[in-house]
Amino acid sequence: MSDKHRDNKPEELLPGDFIPEQELLDHEYDGIQEADNPLPKWWVQLFLICVVFAVVYTPLVHMFNLLPRDYLKRDMAKAALLAEQREAELVASGFYDKDPVAAGKKYFGTFCVSCHGAYGEGGIGPNLTDNFWIHGPDEVNIMNTIVNGVAAKGMPTWGPILGERKIKMITAYVMTLWNSPPPAAGKKAEGEPYDMATIRSAATNAAVDTAAAGDAAKKM
Repeated sequence: MSDKHRDNKPEELLPGDFIPEQELLDHEYDGIQEADNPLPKWWVQLFLICVVFAVVYTPLVHMFNLLPRDYLKRDMAKAALLAEQREAELVASGFYDKDPVAAGKKYFGTFCVSCHGAYGEGGIGPNLTDNFWIHGPDEVNIMNTIVNGVAAKGMPTWGPILGERKIKMITAYVMTLWNSPPPAAGKKAEGEPYDMATIRSAATNAAVDTAAAGDAAKKM
């Protein structure tokens, strides 16, 4: 900036001008020095207010629990009531079932009995109550069979028709049919034999672990 410009406006500070009363820090970068200016008073006051508030609030609320917290209990009770009401509405609408096995039995009776029999004893489709399985007796294989169908056996592709939720419920029910002999003799065994006791025990333990994890998560 020219001296002429400075002479025209002597009272105006230009970029880079040094104010004598400022204290400069002992470092510079690319020829630029930093002035040690004090923080604005409003900022310092606000910071001190926050510190005082934290010092008082933290022990009262989080350490000694001295402040009334009934409002929190009321809100939690209200939320729990709303959750129960919403769950009841979903159950009534058929969208949600508290007992997936019972729901799976209902859907099995609607979509599966024509081929597998009312008790899973088999008919057009294979027997679901014995130790012999064509596509595997574990949860993943049962779900895949339902989702993708078996075109060679005339089983339709149920995936896009039933959706994931209903298929999981039907799978849960089918996995309970093993070793539950129907009133009449079941269809002749088809497929390969499996150690169903071990498979079902592992599935039951996994279900218990999942339920326990869910309960623990609710209590957190």
